[in-house]
Amino acid sequence: MKTRHALTLTTLAALLAASGCSSTADYSPPVTGAGGGLGGAAGGRGGGGAAGASTSSCGDTSGPVDPTAVIDDMEATSPLTLMIGGRNGAWWAGGDPTSPGAKIDPNGDASSEVIPGGGRCGSLHAMHVTGQGFTVWSQLSVSMRYGSVDGGADGLLPYDAHIRTGLTFWARIGDTSGAQVRLSVSDKYTRPEGGFCDASPSATTTTACYDNSGVDLAPLSQTWTQFRIPFGGLAQRKFGLQEQTPDKTLDTSSIYTIQFDFYPNEIFDFWLDDISFY
Repeated sequence: MKTRHALTLTTLAALLAASGCSSTADYSPPVTGAGGGLGGAAGGRGGGGAAGASTSSCGDTSGPVDPTAVIDDMEATSPLTLMIGGRNGAWWAGGDPTSPGAKIDPNGDASSEVIPGGGRCGSLHAMHVTGQGFTVWSQLSVSMRYGSVDGGADGLLPYDAHIRTGLTFWARIGDTSGAQVRLSVSDKYTRPEGGFCDASPSATTTTACYDNSGVDLAPLSQTWTQFRIPFGGLAQRKFGLQEQTPDKTLDTSSIYTIQFDFYPNEIFDFWLDDISFY
């Protein structure tokens, strides 16, 4: 199963040139996690069930604040992330083009949209992706850096997040959506840009790209839930090149993308907000 990434590079080049509600249960997945797939699908991006704001909880705000840790608050309604902490990435959504009749919205560059019901604890916008009919892979993803190396062609670049422990964000699904979504993180060993794995059709199960470290999101429901996922809890699905770091874990010094992968043959209606390192 192969996933690609991210914002149309020409669009990104042009763009560069020119608090959570309801459930707040932190999520610390087991090291054995990964289980999941890609895939998916739903109908109508304007759906999403009851997305009204709740006042029961707006997350833990007692900890220290590091403004460079925020990847995106989604308030700019642009595919570009916040350009802080040395990052200049963007959001993208798409799926396997060989799946007949499959659809995903947005398809390509992805911008946030208004959260129904007046927002979520002061947050007015969130990423929202719906789709259906994909038999191999589909995803919402965000890149970390974009540019050239030594005057070469522009493309995705790695980001050094080794000082970070993990990721935190808010997520929920719509009332017609499957509840299986997998968070995954790509690095130099799983992205073709890293030069270690093989992205060609002839790649084997021991050399193929895109076997990212990840874990299924649980619990995932129609209620906004805050997730706090340590990098140490992520694992590969073992269909491609394995991590080459000494302990066989994600190389956080070379992160390319953060992805939300949908399972094959499922309807998906997924909302995401306020994603940050911690």
